Amino acid sequence: MWLRLIPALLLAGCSALPVQQKSAEQKPVEPVAYRVHLEHLAAIENFGLEGRIGVLTETKGFSGTMRWHHRNDGDTIAFYSPLGTQLGELEADANGVTLTTSQKTYHAADAETLTQQTLGWSLPLRGLPDWALGRPTKGDAEILAWDTAGRISKLRQQGWDIEYPTYQNQGFELPTKIVLKSRKLDLKLVVENWHVESQ
Repeated sequence: MWLRLIPALLLAGCSALPVQQKSAEQKPVEPVAYRVHLEHLAAIENFGLEGRIGVLTETKGFSGTMRWHHRNDGDTIAFYSPLGTQLGELEADANGVTLTTSQKTYHAADAETLTQQTLGWSLPLRGLPDWALGRPTKGDAEILAWDTAGRISKLRQQGWDIEYPTYQNQGFELPTKIVLKSRKLDLKLVVENWHVESQ
């Protein structure tokens, strides 16, 4: 009896494959409001933000505040403890990245390498300026969901799953909470103040 059922069970399993393949091919349709939103964000040249940062790795966690000034030619990010003590300042430009603390100065070719070596977690600075504004950075990206205003609510890019629970209108529709998750790191930014320079 069981021997007769085995071929039938195998056939039933095979018949489910086309259904799974069909669902995998279905992708969200890009709304017109999203293209309008991207055109609006394209006017931003430089920005600054102040807010809270939370980091969780497989072995440690960190929380504090940050001040970030992004320019077309580089970035300056200062990190502070929950009590307001400055822990370090990161400077990135075409020559590389420098992290200055009260005790030492470190240098590397990119922020990901430098922060991994000195802080124990990797800050994805190559993509972060675009992700902070609520848009994909250069390269392949998978947008999983938009809200009714055409703003991204879920994005997957460069090994990161990124969520935007909340936005705020500051002349531009900008995220106030950004949650980034990779295989080894959870990173949360809560933006309290945006400063935007536009064309």
